[in-house]
Amino acid sequence: MSTIVGRVDCYCGRRAVVRTSWTEVNPGRRFNACRDYNRGGCGFFDWEDPPMCRRARAIIPRLLRKKNEMEQEIMKLKCSKKKLWKVILLLFGVWLICIWVSVGCCLKKQEDCSRLLKMKMIAGHV
Repeated sequence: MSTIVGRVDCYCGRRAVVRTSWTEVNPGRRFNACRDYNRGGCGFFDWEDPPMCRRARAIIPRLLRKKNEMEQEIMKLKCSKKKLWKVILLLFGVWLICIWVSVGCCLKKQEDCSRLLKMKMIAGHV
């Protein structure tokens, strides 16, 4: 809700604020209310805008629901994207470990082959 200072004073003597209603019956309709309206306040309430036509009352809530659904879908996609990146990074880490182990095994085999060749040379078999 917006808190624009209104043009009228509320019952407690302070300047009322203009708020926007997002109820099904009055979607987007502005009203003047006490600054402490949400915490009880003095109870001052006065419509700033005239009543909406029936068509606007039917269309606006539907559009708002659709907007909220789309925002929720975007949030789900963002969460899915984060999970996908985590899986990709995990797989990349596993791949690096596999490469590191493979290189280590190859170096070990190469070392074993060199040692065997040296032993054969010392024994005079080559």
